Amino acid sequence: MKAITCFVFYFLGLASVDAQVAYKEAVKFADDIKTENLKKNLSIIAGAEMEGRETGTPGQARAAGFIADYYKQIGLQPGNNGSYFQYYPLIKDSVAESTLQINGKAFKYGEDYTLPASINSNGTIQSDLEVVWGGYGISDSAYNDLKDVVAKGKALLVLTGEPQMEDKTYLFTHTKRPSRWSSLSAGVKLKAQAAAKLEAKVLFIIDTNFIWKNKFISPIRLVPDAKDSISMNVYIISKEMAKVIAGSNYDRLVGSAGKIHPAGFHALISLFTSQQVSHKNIQASNVMAYLPGTDRKDELLIISAHYDHLGVRNGKIFYGADDNGSGTVAVLEMAREFAAAKAAGHGPRRSVLFMNVSGEEEGLWGSDYYTTHPVYPLVNTIADLNTDMIGRIDPLHENDPNYLYIIGDDKLSSVLRLVNEGNNKAYVNLNLDYKYNAPNDAEKIYYRSDHYNFAKNRIPIIFFFDGIHADYHQPSDTADKINYELMAKRMKLVFYDAWSITNRYERLPVDRNEK
Repeated sequence: MKAITCFVFYFLGLASVDAQVAYKEAVKFADDIKTENLKKNLSIIAGAEMEGRETGTPGQARAAGFIADYYKQIGLQPGNNGSYFQYYPLIKDSVAESTLQINGKAFKYGEDYTLPASINSNGTIQSDLEVVWGGYGISDSAYNDLKDVVAKGKALLVLTGEPQMEDKTYLFTHTKRPSRWSSLSAGVKLKAQAAAKLEAKVLFIIDTNFIWKNKFISPIRLVPDAKDSISMNVYIISKEMAKVIAGSNYDRLVGSAGKIHPAGFHALISLFTSQQVSHKNIQASNVMAYLPGTDRKDELLIISAHYDHLGVRNGKIFYGADDNGSGTVAVLEMAREFAAAKAAGHGPRRSVLFMNVSGEEEGLWGSDYYTTHPVYPLVNTIADLNTDMIGRIDPLHENDPNYLYIIGDDKLSSVLRLVNEGNNKAYVNLNLDYKYNAPNDAEKIYYRSDHYNFAKNRIPIIFFFDGIHADYHQPSDTADKINYELMAKRMKLVFYDAWSITNRYERLPVDRNEK
């Protein structure tokens, strides 16, 4: 242990005398991490009362209130100029009424079709329109359905989803997981943007199984930039509606989607549509607590986790215990230990911001807002340690549960991996898996959690992750399936990293630029 300890002290950047004290106190507080606290807090965060914590909903606001109250209870300062909250603006869209007829046949909103109220405008269209076929409606450098399509002033008919290969992997991801082009919300917006560039008047997106039946597109969104505005009506339609438009050509068109030479198609329809949509300004919040440092307090470490999840869908609560209740309560427990260390006279040299962000599931909204509206200068932010799912075991490690995926640790700093691996070797002894850190990772995990918004700003990061399991983004992601002992062990590594980074003599160098 002595030889390992000396080696660790060397690259942690700690002086020998201070290192002995730092080691002793770090172990003391790391060993005080309590699984019963994790279990108690997760039972609340991932409980029914929080209603899945969807961003912009009362459930998310209740979760934010619980987190803020916890920080206040353990004696941490508010992180945002006297407040524990950093609010950011959102818009909530709703459809008051919608009527749609094609060739005189009336269709029912919510049964036969739905629409994104964020895109569609109020008013009426009554017109004979030419319809053209656009395959999957994808316009991308790697694949483009629309390069030869002329849709100006016309209705563009496309298919939901994206192409798959013969082995059923998806063209863009090369895995069995679809890309953003298949997303219920992002995919619709991307296809609408592509159609808008062609100056289409109407976009019909065919969902052959109509999974949208009795579902509605997420009504909450970010306040858009002017450049993001789309002037066009978009409808997600059932197969039955599509057959009214395409007639006997329907099977031929759907069968040609994704082919090198898709089927050509032109038709004329009589369209009548009328809708009333409304847009209400609301807000969501990040929750932040601040622990001031000592002699290097102007420098700041962020310990982050998103606390939002997917809310309630079709009457089912998506509890989000692992994603990301686990990371949320881990940050709370680390905050408790750092606060206790500070009270005992062993506070960190550098300051720490404990940050629980919302909007991650919608597109990293909360962390994006913070990095564009930072409370503390980004130039003084030395690193972000981000925990997103650390309570479960993925199928690849069923026989080796003593693992943790490490992502992004070597992208911007040559020292951060040494710190993490040194702490792991000396104190924790997890098997560190770098599968998702590979530049050619098909899942693109590095880009999919809140650390990425800090990395974009040249702030070194580590993303701690347990992998993708069968309950990911399902109502079955519940607290009873969490491995609390393993979760505590994993968060100890994060704690030791935070302790090391905040007590180094030199701040972490930013001397790499890996993708």
